[in-house]
Order: sequence, then structure tokens, then C-alpha cells
Amino acid sequence: QSSAGEVRGVSRLREMSGEMSGGFPVQEMRRLRQAAERGDGESLTMLGMCYYHGRGVAQSWTEAVRHWRKAVEPGFLPAHVGLGLCLMQGEGCAQDLAAAARSFRLTAEDGDVVAQYWLAVLCECGMGMKRDLAGAVRWYRAAAAQDHLIAIVQLGILCEKGRGVAQSEGAAAAHYAAASALGGAEENFASGLNHPSPLGGAEELFESGLNHLDKSRVREAPEAFSIQLAVRDLVFAAQLGHAGAAAKLASISSRREVASACCMG
Repeated sequence: QSSAGEVRGVSRLREMSGEMSGGFPVQEMRRLRQAAERGDGESLTMLGMCYYHGRGVAQSWTEAVRHWRKAVEPGFLPAHVGLGLCLMQGEGCAQDLAAAARSFRLTAEDGDVVAQYWLAVLCECGMGMKRDLAGAVRWYRAAAAQDHLIAIVQLGILCEKGRGVAQSEGAAAAHYAAASALGGAEENFASGLNHPSPLGGAEELFESGLNHLDKSRVREAPEAFSIQLAVRDLVFAAQLGHAGAAAKLASISSRREVASACCMG
């Protein structure tokens, strides 16, 4: 098991994002552009990350997508993760869930934990494809094998409800226990890009989750206190990379509460 705070699971795009977190000196940016112009897949992907985050260049989702499309042409798989996330959200391109699923599948099959998780989500929700619970179980298991916390919790949910897998309280409990045992939970939620969501921003969702946990509000608005709604909002915020939301989820002792709250539909 990885130590607390260490990024778990293999995701080259997430590693590249960490490598460029401090930005690039002008000379390094020049070399990056030159390599990208020669068609180097990794350089094109890094440059796409620069445009996505606005590091060293004017922020542009459109330019990020353009560079990632070029990067996948010679078969540089990590670029498919960023491209898939943009296609899923309609960032810098028209939203295309089917194309997002195809991009995630290519890198999921190559072992990328971020792609495995998001492909599982699309399979479970029937987004961009026919709903495929068995496929969701397969890819959640793949991500869970790389210690992706939410994937482990989702497996517990599916086992408890018997969705895509034989119903088993014992298997569900084992998954919840495994999720509870993981330290440094905030590292397990990173999407790779921390992209915006039509459901609201990470901070907004985090605050909403905390409000649903505020017992002091019960007297004035009994419906306001809801563990289910709290965990729902915290899960979304954590998936968007909010470390506080991830830590708050990790502090909830009963994974059955998490399961009942996260299971939608």
C-alpha cells in the first residue's frame, strides 16, 4: 500500500500535471514548443496541459484539445485522458460522451487509473453508451486495484445493491473496509485536470456538503440535515480535486452511509 499523500494508481497525465505544477521557464517552453512542432506526443500533451491550466500561455481549452488531438495521432495514449475529460464536459469542443468513452477506453485498457474510473462512471450511468453495469464493475475493479478510493466505494455500492454483480453484503462490507483503511484519501480523487463541472464548482459543492452535515440547522429546516445529500455533494467536490472534500469523506466512519448516499438510480 502506498504511503499517505502519495498519488496512487498509474496515470501518466496526472504525473505530467504534477511535473509542470511550477510552470516552465521561457527557455524550457521554447524547447517544448519545438518538440511539439516536430510531432512529439509527450510534448504535445504537456503543451496541451499548459493551455488547459494557463501555465506559461494564455489559458485556452480549445488549444488544449487541439494539442491533445495532435498527440493521439501518433498513438500517445496519455493525451486521451485529457481529451476524454474535455469531450465529457464540452470544454474546448462540442460535448461528445461517446467519443469521451472511446478515449477513456483506450487508456483504461493501457492501465491508466483515471481513465478506468471515468469509463466505469460512464458505463454505470449509460452516458455515451448503453448502460453497462457489468462493464462498470469491471472498470471500477481495475481502478480499485490501483487504490482509487471512490472506485472501491462504488464497488461496495454495486455489491450491496446487486447491480452488475451478485448481491453480497459481505463483499460490500469488505470494499467499505478497504476504502476506510486507505490513508491520504485526497490523492485518490484527482481527475487529472480538476476540470469544472456543470453540477457546480468544487468549492460550492464542498460548502453544500458541509451545510447538509450541520445539525444546528435541523430545528429551522429539518430537511436540511442529510447525510445522503452531504456525501453526494462531497463526492462530486472530491472528484473535482477538492482536498477538503476528500478528507471529509475519509473521516466518515460508516461506509454504509457513504454507499446509501452515493447510489443514484
